[in-house]
Amino acid sequence: MTHAAPAPLIGREFDSFLFAPIGDDGHGQPLSVLSALARSDVDPWEEAGALARMPRKKAKARLTALIVALPDEPIAALRLDAIASDLVALLPRANNFVPRPQSDVRRSENAQAWLGLSVLVVLTAMALIISAPQSQRPGPSTNSYASTANGSMRPVPPVAHN
Repeated sequence: MTHAAPAPLIGREFDSFLFAPIGDDGHGQPLSVLSALARSDVDPWEEAGALARMPRKKAKARLTALIVALPDEPIAALRLDAIASDLVALLPRANNFVPRPQSDVRRSENAQAWLGLSVLVVLTAMALIISAPQSQRPGPSTNSYASTANGSMRPVPPVAHN
């Protein structure tokens, strides 16, 4: 499967098609168009866009072929012709959707990366600001020498804590 982008190149107008049930898989679980295309190692979003741009008859034949080629699925029991017709009818017409340009997807990913980096910088700065006053608190000196009135240094014995 070639689609790894978190934001698909097509919009929500394909949801009714992609999430439509085909039937049950070999384990009795519902099989959607999206899962069937993914199991066929086909990018579901790219394939949905391609099917929507095809003539309906050609899209129906392509979808039927993809379903028949599914590995380990009980396809014989399904009425593939009717199912494929119903599924293709859920596709939006090619002139009713506009694929998102790849540059928009990249711009969106870059904006997310910059936002994440900015949040990290702000959180680091806040942590440094919060911890700075704690390290400058008055209290027992970590210096084991005390100065005397004449400026000489003499060791101070450690204080026993109970």
